[in-house]
Amino acid sequence: MSKTVWLSALLVFSIGLNLVFVGVVIGRHVFGMPPGRPHLEWMMQEVSDDTRKKVRSSMRDHMRAVRPDRRNLREAQGKLHESITAEDYDESRVIERFAEVRQATGVLQTSMHEQIVKNLREYKPEERMQVLRMMTRHERRDHRKPAPPEG
Repeated sequence: MSKTVWLSALLVFSIGLNLVFVGVVIGRHVFGMPPGRPHLEWMMQEVSDDTRKKVRSSMRDHMRAVRPDRRNLREAQGKLHESITAEDYDESRVIERFAEVRQATGVLQTSMHEQIVKNLREYKPEERMQVLRMMTRHERRDHRKPAPPEG
């Protein structure tokens, strides 16, 4: 192969990698997923290094354990999307798919709540207060509620 063909192939590959990288950065920014911060990582933002060390391996284990649950949720959401956008709309199928999404969400949420409780065992009282503040802030942001007055 000629030098021009190799350079062209390398250029196309390089552009592809750059587009993937830019897509990941933009996706994380748009969807509020800071890089390197898996779910529940926010719980360790304001805690001591000692507490963080105690909890980190437990959280890694939890992430591995819930991987199938997260996959089930994504599949249920995909099936719901397909049912809603199907050419022949079947309302009963959409209702079933919503139930599947609720079920998958419930399983994942229960597991996350259990992990939060487990993590909180290792936290000092002031660190638990910080987690509570962050949970409240996160809930307001999710539901677009106005912040309650301070004090």
